[in-house]
Amino acid sequence: QQFRASLASLERQILEAMADAYKYNFQCEHVEEASQMTKEFLLTVYSRRNGSPNEISLLDIKAKRQFLKRGVYDDDGPMRLEDMYVGGEITVCARKMKIVAYADSATRELFQKNCEQVYTVIGGAAFSDIGTLFTAATDNGFTIKRVKTLPDSQGSRSPAVHAELVGAGGPDAFLQVVAQSVGTASAAAISAEAASSSNEKAFTGKECTATFDSCSLCLIRPHAMREGTAGAVISCIMNAGLDISAMQSYTLLKNQAENFYEVYKTVLPSAQYAAMISELASGTMIALEVRGQDDVVPRLRELSGPFDTEIAKHLRPGTIRAMYGRDNVHNVVHCTDLPEDGILESQYFFSILPTVN
Repeated sequence: QQFRASLASLERQILEAMADAYKYNFQCEHVEEASQMTKEFLLTVYSRRNGSPNEISLLDIKAKRQFLKRGVYDDDGPMRLEDMYVGGEITVCARKMKIVAYADSATRELFQKNCEQVYTVIGGAAFSDIGTLFTAATDNGFTIKRVKTLPDSQGSRSPAVHAELVGAGGPDAFLQVVAQSVGTASAAAISAEAASSSNEKAFTGKECTATFDSCSLCLIRPHAMREGTAGAVISCIMNAGLDISAMQSYTLLKNQAENFYEVYKTVLPSAQYAAMISELASGTMIALEVRGQDDVVPRLRELSGPFDTEIAKHLRPGTIRAMYGRDNVHNVVHCTDLPEDGILESQYFFSILPTVN
């Protein structure tokens, strides 16, 4: 009887804990890599009131059966409410999911108000302030949805950054961030409007600004994007006297991450290699083509710091990985190792991947 009483008490505690959460519903699509078939899911996010990690469940809409029972699935990164907006992409158990609709009126009312999407073009005098702007935007609650550089229509030698941001207040709130974070000349070179389907060509067209010459590649990892350090990384690169000639965001499939990291497969321990693949395919990341003189690859590598973040913090405390890294998997950036690989890695992200996607 005592055992049964204890079991009943435990069951009550579990039910109370499960009820102690806000519930939000989203309609999602997942494209199977092998068959290219699209599957539809109902994603339910349980946001715990006590600050515990968010839980999720998945229902296969066509089969009308549970695909993933309620639980915490954060191997691909934490499940954040700020990533839950129409058009956003999340990764669940190594599957890339695109949110296509809010599945009930309560979810729609809350997220439409707090997840307004802004399309902005940052060019001319403002290009050198792109790191400062991204940092200020994320500090004020905006999430970087996607970004791409294109030739500046005003004739500037630097490219123009086309970006979509998500946050409360929309264009007006973003322009207020701009006014508070950059000078008058830079602010005048920035436009912002509500994102719409007419902006799609800027991000999906084949045109890019990569030069594939005297370059190195820098990848800002998904965890750094979630942690809001993308702007700081970009500022570090520009402040070091290096040029960013191209920039584009991606949400990689697992096989694309494996293709890029194949050279490390026999070099790193298998567990670390697998964790690096999962992390790189866990969400939005930004690829940068970085240019300089003939020594751009070693300069960027030196700026990034040792691969091991603990070594970086002790021996090179002023480097990117020392300042913003957490461990050998979450070490903020990938950068080209060998001078002869700079062009090849840049081509993978700015020439090969765009045609595949």
